[in-house]
Amino acid sequence: MSVFAYPSEVIRRAEVPLLDAGVPLMARAARALANIALETLRADRGRVAGSRVCVLAGPGNNAGDALFAAAALAGRGAAVSVITLFDRTHAEGLAAARRSGAQVVSFTAADRAEATAAGRATAAGRAAAAGPARAEALRELTRADLVLDGILGTGGRRGLPEHIAGLISDWAPQRSAGLLAVDVPSDLSPDADGAKQRMHADRTVTFGGLKAELVDPRVSAFTGFIDVIDIGLDLDPAQATAELLDADDLVTDFPRPGRDGHKYSRGITGILAGSEEYPGAGVLTTTSAVNSGAGMVRYLGAPLVAEFVIGLHPEVVTASGRVDAVVIGPGDPEPEYIQAVIDALTETTTPLVLDAGGLDMVGRAETMTETWLAGRPLIITPHAGELARLLSRLLGEIITAGRIGQDPLGWARQAAELTGAIVLLKGHHTVIAAPDGHTVLPEPGPASLATAGAGDVLSGVLGTLIAVASARSRYSDDRPLSSHQWARLAGLAVLVHNAAGRQAVTASGVAGALAEVTDALIHGTD
Repeated sequence: MSVFAYPSEVIRRAEVPLLDAGVPLMARAARALANIALETLRADRGRVAGSRVCVLAGPGNNAGDALFAAAALAGRGAAVSVITLFDRTHAEGLAAARRSGAQVVSFTAADRAEATAAGRATAAGRAAAAGPARAEALRELTRADLVLDGILGTGGRRGLPEHIAGLISDWAPQRSAGLLAVDVPSDLSPDADGAKQRMHADRTVTFGGLKAELVDPRVSAFTGFIDVIDIGLDLDPAQATAELLDADDLVTDFPRPGRDGHKYSRGITGILAGSEEYPGAGVLTTTSAVNSGAGMVRYLGAPLVAEFVIGLHPEVVTASGRVDAVVIGPGDPEPEYIQAVIDALTETTTPLVLDAGGLDMVGRAETMTETWLAGRPLIITPHAGELARLLSRLLGEIITAGRIGQDPLGWARQAAELTGAIVLLKGHHTVIAAPDGHTVLPEPGPASLATAGAGDVLSGVLGTLIAVASARSRYSDDRPLSSHQWARLAGLAVLVHNAAGRQAVTASGVAGALAEVTDALIHGTD
């Protein structure tokens, strides 16, 4: 089900009244961390007693979580060592670890400075000659079965201090221990590379709520699996900056037909896709719209493509008429058909999905008027190359697909703010951004969806789900959907597409498999 991600400051503010009231938040966090550590040790070693656990302790409360958890592990028979990396750490946690029999090693910046002054911090010899404290710290890390990363928390600056980075760089090539990050990985720096000499957690145990910095697609290599531990905070989803969707959300929230519905209330999807040069795009987009549960599909493009479409789907209507949403752009439709749709939709608020060739209309003065793109729900579905071209035009500078790939979340948010549209940036980690910066992150689909025509299929699914929502608003007293709700609906469309993609390896196969996926969602089969 949906998981919301919050800025760290929102979570910290939610903790304040509970801490003031004496609620033992750290005890709850430490207990949960200890339980996950026990689970990890049993899975990796088959037992806890006799295992070695090492805590990397920083100056903050996440070190306290790790130290109290380590004390609990010592009580279960683990041999615990603590490496303090700053001139201070969580005093009560360290005292608890000492009482449990933990060995404490100090390796601070001062220790490194002393070794440097002695001329023993060269790249070739630092591991052997950096001084006894550093050598002892490296030994404890190397022989550990499990390491708890409690160095830096949400209030810490990204990037490890030099003495810690050097220690990790020497440990990483010989690391055999599992690594649990406490609340957030200390080495979480999305702008840096994922070199092996950095800290890659196998699992991140975060408390109170999911931190927004943990959902950036660039940091997944550093977080590993993320456990979100409820410690009793009353977080308001309205303060979240991102929502993560999975298959359970799709099963729960897929728009099923009502008992008293009819074809018009189920949504009429207009499709302007395909051309005489690329007729297949029209067929794929229309097929996916039909198979996604639309009450009716109107094909609005070239007669040649219409013949192919009708040959496969006789239920598709080619006559003009009312539509609840329109998909424009896959397969570069001819300009005259695009203009006809523009004329028909002028002075309406019909939602639009723009893909491929349709993206060229975004941000152009002749189309961004109060009677055309502005004033209506607008969803654009570029891949990285298409978004790079769009942003290059809007920003007046060269933006490359490579730059988009280095920060998909940031670029999608910037594009949404610039265009006022919901931006669905396609890729392995699909990112959906609303103009106010809120993002929806559906779980990734199969690698087989990286194939020609898959984007056309997604556009058809999205167009149908948008049409269904639009029709429901028209036939009920429901308030119009907010930008966050449109973005979430786009996320559900991605999940439908993913589900069909697990049953096929070609775009036409995915479009066909949508019928089975939709049937299962509507009729409740497995």
